[in-house]
Amino acid sequence: MSNIYLLYGEEKYDLNQKVEKIKKEFSHLEVGVNLFYINNDNIDELESITQGVTFFGSEKLIIIKDTNLKFNVNILKQLDEDVKVIIIEDNVDKRLSEYKTISKIAECIEFKHLDDSRMAQYIMDLLKRYKHTISYEDAQYMQSVCGNDKTNNINELQKLVIYCEGKINITREDIDKVCSKTLSAKIFDLLDDIINKKKKSEAIFLLDSLLKQKESIIKIYIMLYKQYKQLFMIKLLREKGEKDIATVLSIHPFVVKKLSNACNKYSIDELKNIIYEFDDYDQKTKNGDIDFEIGLKKIICML
Repeated sequence: MSNIYLLYGEEKYDLNQKVEKIKKEFSHLEVGVNLFYINNDNIDELESITQGVTFFGSEKLIIIKDTNLKFNVNILKQLDEDVKVIIIEDNVDKRLSEYKTISKIAECIEFKHLDDSRMAQYIMDLLKRYKHTISYEDAQYMQSVCGNDKTNNINELQKLVIYCEGKINITREDIDKVCSKTLSAKIFDLLDDIINKKKKSEAIFLLDSLLKQKESIIKIYIMLYKQYKQLFMIKLLREKGEKDIATVLSIHPFVVKKLSNACNKYSIDELKNIIYEFDDYDQKTKNGDIDFEIGLKKIICML
């Protein structure tokens, strides 16, 4: 087993669990004595820290974070066997010479989010530990509302368990009452309000609420645009008689089902024109011909 670890990826819960497991291999850790945190600000101290002797002897743990591997990785080749190093990154560029060097001397682990179906099963299994049940369909719904980040789902599940104390089966209604929605789920709500033409004012209100929550107008536009492109593709595939749309488009079946119902509100030509409107909005905002917020509200009112 290597005494160097490169841990990276989007699933921070599993990554942090791995870090804590490594820490438990030490009988005692004290920051600045035998536990050291390194980042871009003090990366120049890495060599002296690896070579120094501490109050606890040569045993030490060094955690290097968010450097994009921009440091002299050859220092790690000279480590004493009692020194462990954990390198933590959001992502890594495997083309870098630094990565290639580290990959030869370290245990490299990428932590990915569970896919949609596995996250739904994870939600079911976690609730079972708390002696609650949930249908697979409602677990899928919770995944669509809370996303695929484990930490977020665990926090939301804890809220559900507290709210549903004394109740065995957890339902979609419980999820709606308790769980905080991800931006993606809120964009679905925005889409629902837009499609229901009687709720245009609610759509504008929801957009204003998202902006007040400091959500990026550009991010909202991109996600809404993406959903209309998916609507167009689903509508097109349905008319061609495609049966397994979820697989063809690599979209969760729950999302396909939700968007399929929305497809009934539009014709192919109408969806084409909406996509053209988004393209025109994108070009005008880039050229400075229209304000991002005003332009998106115009599109919502037009749809």
